[in-house]
Amino acid sequence: MIVPAPELIGHGGWIGAGGELSLRALRGKVVLLHFWSLSCAKCLRVMDELRDLQRRFPDEVVAISVHSPKFPYTGHHDVVVDAVTRLGIDHPVLDDPDLVTWQQYGVRGWPTVVVVNPRSEVIGAITGDGNGPLLHRIVQEQVELHRETTHVQRHRLAFRPPAITLARPPGGLAFPAKVATNRRGRIAIADTGNDRVVVADLVGEHQARITHLLTGLSRPQGVRLYGADLVVCDTGHDRVVLVDLAGRPGHDEVVEPDPAGILRLRVRPDEVIASGLAAPADIIADVDRSFVVAESAGQRLWRIPADGSSPAVIAGDRYEGLVDGPAGDAELAQPSGLTRLAGAVAFVDAESSALRLLQNRGRVGTLAGIGLFDWGLRDGRTSTARMQHPEGVVAGLDGTSLYVADTYNHRLRRWRDNRLETLPVEGLLEPSGLDVLPDGRLLVADRAQHRICLVDPGTGSVTPLSFTTVALPAVETPPSWGPRLDGTTGGQLALGFTIDLGPYQLDRTAAAPLRVRLEAEPPSLLDAHPGDWVRHAPAGELELRCGTPGSGFVTVRIDARIGAEGVNGTRHSVVRHRLTVR
Repeated sequence: MIVPAPELIGHGGWIGAGGELSLRALRGKVVLLHFWSLSCAKCLRVMDELRDLQRRFPDEVVAISVHSPKFPYTGHHDVVVDAVTRLGIDHPVLDDPDLVTWQQYGVRGWPTVVVVNPRSEVIGAITGDGNGPLLHRIVQEQVELHRETTHVQRHRLAFRPPAITLARPPGGLAFPAKVATNRRGRIAIADTGNDRVVVADLVGEHQARITHLLTGLSRPQGVRLYGADLVVCDTGHDRVVLVDLAGRPGHDEVVEPDPAGILRLRVRPDEVIASGLAAPADIIADVDRSFVVAESAGQRLWRIPADGSSPAVIAGDRYEGLVDGPAGDAELAQPSGLTRLAGAVAFVDAESSALRLLQNRGRVGTLAGIGLFDWGLRDGRTSTARMQHPEGVVAGLDGTSLYVADTYNHRLRRWRDNRLETLPVEGLLEPSGLDVLPDGRLLVADRAQHRICLVDPGTGSVTPLSFTTVALPAVETPPSWGPRLDGTTGGQLALGFTIDLGPYQLDRTAAAPLRVRLEAEPPSLLDAHPGDWVRHAPAGELELRCGTPGSGFVTVRIDARIGAEGVNGTRHSVVRHRLTVR
């Protein structure tokens, strides 16, 4: 049934809209109202679907995310602004802490997308993630229907993203979500806001020297170090990658030298060990050398076998809830952190604010937490203890106690002797991941303060980790969008490239004056190709061969050595093309 769309109201105001917005101002557009909560992993996947629709219909579609908080902490306006910044949301966000617009539209769960036609009428709503193709079909039908009646206004509205509200050093960490140590002096940091992983060696009590930067990731979270292997939950790409740091760079790989001695690497397609997981958030190695993965948006735990066979679900029935019992029948609620005990895998369920166990005998039990809408800050046993959206957990050195990052309470908790207790630690803001050092100190990803801290759980002392380099290298050049590409399986595809050198010229004394790197996502869209070309002109064309049918992206990265009148340097360009192979 088509009904008039209620006005958009939220006393938190608009973020990134450049002012107040109303349905009258949006009349003539297909409006997608995305009701979301920043704590919801599925909501972030819907953000990606909305970006895709806006790219396909840039003049006809406007996406608006209505933030409707679940947890008390996420009702604060500055927290929503930081989330918009962290997630790179490039469309207007209405902050509705009192759920006024939520109630007017009759929304019942996160995420929900309500479609409003160009006449400001509600034509339907879709709940959940993974509905991109259906939304595309609905939007296309509405655009074609109303184009005939001249209701569609074909112009783009100008929006601007918010400024970062919490100061952080240029080139430094941005919203680090997880941290891990191999307990032999090496650490890995999921530098989530910068879409990369930082690997460093501890060189003092509170200092580290960066050795590697791994890019080609999207919102990475869980990280682990096992020998020379770095394992990463590439959350935004729904995959897990394993990088052999000892084997990189390979014989066919050229890596630009870094003045600080940092090795900059990009994930390669052959390093993906699992794909198609819904926002994997953490990973650990099990006793049989397999990996256990927390699939946060799928409400399940998976196992990636050590022999390279296909991953399999080991707990969770995909329904969100807090139900114990046989692993296949248990209900999980956004598992976000993992650790290993002698008789079980311990994990935290963020959306039920719970600490739980997957026991070796194949049953799920709960240590602390009682339901999806029960949270707080209270010590005690299972029925009385309360947390608020915990995202990290690690076993203590004694092998029986558990440390928990109680994220939205900004606290560290400890479970021991069948009781949850709060550690005497102050000054953290959204601790989201943690690990333990051989001396018993905790490494903590203090996400909202853009730092890694060393915490003494006994005294409560908090010391930020510093790096021997003045600043981390700058993040990647943001991609621009190139022309859409279409091809047929096995057919040739000509891909043009160019880079603006400004007032400079190519440094033709360099062995590789211009290097072009190409990456397809998924890799199957293109047949085997070198992936790395050296050219001697700032523009040209690459001849590629199309792979199997599908849709995705081709990213072209150019590094040009430049020079003029004694000035030398490198210019970078990143262009992304949408590719469809039929």
